[in-house]
Amino acid sequence: MEKAAVRQQALTNLAALSDAQRGWLMQAVVAQVTALPAWQSAKTVALTLSQDDEIPTQLLIQTAMLQGKRVVLPRVQPGRQMTFIVVTPATTYERHRFGMLEPVGDEIVVPTEIDFVVVPGLAFSEAGDRIGFGGGYYDRWLPQTTARTVALALAENVYPQPSWPLEPTDQQVDQVLIFKNEE
Repeated sequence: MEKAAVRQQALTNLAALSDAQRGWLMQAVVAQVTALPAWQSAKTVALTLSQDDEIPTQLLIQTAMLQGKRVVLPRVQPGRQMTFIVVTPATTYERHRFGMLEPVGDEIVVPTEIDFVVVPGLAFSEAGDRIGFGGGYYDRWLPQTTARTVALALAENVYPQPSWPLEPTDQQVDQVLIFKNEE
């Protein structure tokens, strides 16, 4: 299967979620992620601000702040690079030309200071191979960190083996947390 077909099927699966399913997922994400020993010991966590058809992360971001963790979110840079900006409840956001919200701020955290990363993606293999949104931002950034990497995935978007071609630049995640589509 080509990456584009896997990506499209994963987007279809995510778009089919009801509001009730999204609410359940938001709570399930917090429960599963915060139970991980790597999360519990992490001081700085890199998260993503989910968009409409992604697994919701807003409650996880709020929970991390309430737990006293330093929370960083990505900001796209030229040359398909990204940096992570410290966010607080007072942080403002602006819409990037690709449509996602990004934090406004200048407190950049270097990759080696990050302890835990939730890596976005659309489809995953059980071993942690991932298909992202196609820009390669995380594939470029992940080699710079030694943080524990975790992905969030609907069960329908996880494959026993990658059914897509793997490229030498593709970066695996350490763990895929799988969520069954429930309410």
